[in-house]
Amino acid sequence: MINQKTIKNALLWTGAFVAYRLYKLYEVGEGVIYKPVAVRFKRGKTLNDFVISVKVEIMNPQKTIVYLRGIDGELVVNEQVIGYFNSGKSQINPGLNYMWLDFRVAPAVVATLIQAIVAKKVPVLFVRMTTKLPFFSVTDTFAVNPQTVTTDQVFVN
Repeated sequence: MINQKTIKNALLWTGAFVAYRLYKLYEVGEGVIYKPVAVRFKRGKTLNDFVISVKVEIMNPQKTIVYLRGIDGELVVNEQVIGYFNSGKSQINPGLNYMWLDFRVAPAVVATLIQAIVAKKVPVLFVRMTTKLPFFSVTDTFAVNPQTVTTDQVFVN
């Protein structure tokens, strides 16, 4: 018969192992580096159908694949959310990866944004991105300044 001390020790070691694995998963998720490298402005069939696409360079320095439950994002200008993005399950392979994030812009700000693009005074766009890992989520915020991105990486369709 197994005594209570053996059961407590087994549970303690199991808990320690699970905590260690979760911490390592957290480290892998935090170790992924996101960097915007291009921005594209697309107009749909109507004025209410406007998309800002941000190309993100993703560097996974680990030698393991990071599995994601999805990515949620907001596009923010002057503390106002102007667009949203979400994706389904995906993975980040080791090394360098690229991903386009397509933000649907709220119809209320489309006219102002188009005027800014035509006047070549596009505001700095902030991307607030929540990466959903298997057991927790990591939120990153980065700025996309179309003025500092090289001109061959800014597209207006």
